[in-house]
Amino acid sequence: PRRAAAGAVTLTELISAVLVFSLAATSSLRLWASTAAWSQAAAAREALANGIEADLLRRSQRLRVSVASQPPEPASCELAAGWLRSRLAVGAAALPQGVQKQLIQQGGSVWLVYVASAEGLERRRLFSAAAHGLCPLVPTPPALTDTEVGA
Repeated sequence: PRRAAAGAVTLTELISAVLVFSLAATSSLRLWASTAAWSQAAAAREALANGIEADLLRRSQRLRVSVASQPPEPASCELAAGWLRSRLAVGAAALPQGVQKQLIQQGGSVWLVYVASAEGLERRRLFSAAAHGLCPLVPTPPALTDTEVGA
């Protein structure tokens, strides 16, 4: 049998080195691809959230302008919330693709809800008729005197 000269590489060592190098390169490539996919998904999610926020800000601004310029007649908080809902329903740009908007009225308030189910995003904002000064003022009862309290 022949002996390998000092410093010479045997076929087994060469195959082992190539195998280790290829495994390291493959692992590195998979890690890089995974990181790139995660980065793209995060950027898409952030762009979607920014689109939702922009729409919410536009609707809020138009509502404030509408409340200041043409407020409804004070009847009840529920009717004022219906007025809020009608104002929030119109006047904004198109939503990002895959986003649905819902307006849910509960008593004297309206929830504006954005849902992007593919991304698992949900954004909610509560608009209250009372907070916008649209509910009729309820007169406060006069203070009780000592004789009325029973002192």
